[in-house]
Amino acid sequence: MSLAYRIMRWVCRFLLGARARLVFEGREHLPDGPFIIVSNHVSNWDPVAMGLLLWDRQMRALGKQELFELPLLGRLARWCGGIAIRRGEPDREALSQCKAALQSGQPLLVLPEGTRSRSGTLSEGKLGVIFLAQLTNVPIVPAAVIGTRQVGWPWRRSLIRVRIGQPFTIERSARRPEQRQAQLNRTMRAIAELLPYELRGVYADSQLSAGT
Repeated sequence: MSLAYRIMRWVCRFLLGARARLVFEGREHLPDGPFIIVSNHVSNWDPVAMGLLLWDRQMRALGKQELFELPLLGRLARWCGGIAIRRGEPDREALSQCKAALQSGQPLLVLPEGTRSRSGTLSEGKLGVIFLAQLTNVPIVPAAVIGTRQVGWPWRRSLIRVRIGQPFTIERSARRPEQRQAQLNRTMRAIAELLPYELRGVYADSQLSAGT
């Protein structure tokens, strides 16, 4: 774990801790080895909260290329181990960095919706996380972040709850488009099941569990 990452983690812990109380549920579900953790995305505070999930390991995270092009935030994102990805097109460089991080034993945060949900509810996921899981053959860990949209200034301290679900693996034999879509639906349902019903969005009425 790099010194820059340790420093940024303390800074993030202080900034977020001044505005919210952070509660983690289900940490016992986290594997010892590499894994891909997937979560909903409603606020810029989401990856900060997720980054504080592990205190003894460095978590890498995928982020949009535009963020890394900003002078200050881009540098901070790189210090935190962020991996820039070009949205809407194949990005072999980002894929190679993700693969290398996972092969070295580092967990990787992926926000499969691809962008923040403006409504605050879960929107449709993108297939990229399924390709990555099949390529690296590491488990997926579903997670849900609740309360980051309510984060205010220090005198309005709120509650952020991070829920961690049971890990599962993506079938590598699922190669046809409809098979990969089924695996994505399974992944997004696993996230939805950790959210309150009113935040499940397009996955609210799913009747199938993540294990099917």
